[in-house]
Amino acid sequence: MLSVVSGGTVIQDIPTYYANQGITYNYAHRNEKVGNEYRDYTPHDVTVSSPSILYDIVGSTTISNVPSWHHQAVKSVENTPLSVTGITMTQGLPIIEAVERSDKSFIVGLQFHPEAAIVKNMDNAANKDKFMDYDTSMKFFQKLVSVVKSR
Repeated sequence: MLSVVSGGTVIQDIPTYYANQGITYNYAHRNEKVGNEYRDYTPHDVTVSSPSILYDIVGSTTISNVPSWHHQAVKSVENTPLSVTGITMTQGLPIIEAVERSDKSFIVGLQFHPEAAIVKNMDNAANKDKFMDYDTSMKFFQKLVSVVKSR
């Protein structure tokens, strides 16, 4: 949504986008349907740009095993106030995973779900170890609360 309101373009459907590139998509961003249902989040890593707010939050150039559940993605932020601060390479193609508004003090858009990792950890889900750890997940919310409190 942040990309759209900022003037960016969107890949409407990642599997279709890959098909148009002549690549069979491996569902790295959302599990393939089984019957009429999707199974669960899919974990993958995100490469983080430095300097960026995202880097300041996680303190690393890699976020491991982010919970992902999307079939759309930011395609381009060209000619917008957005900068790409997180990507993942999927079958040789970059998929944008995080953007920030350079004209604002704290606007970060994520294409993954740290809240899902928190829930998996709090619920002691059987597959919690496949996803980002609780402490890393909480950093996103701690930063948000910190920014709000400082205003």
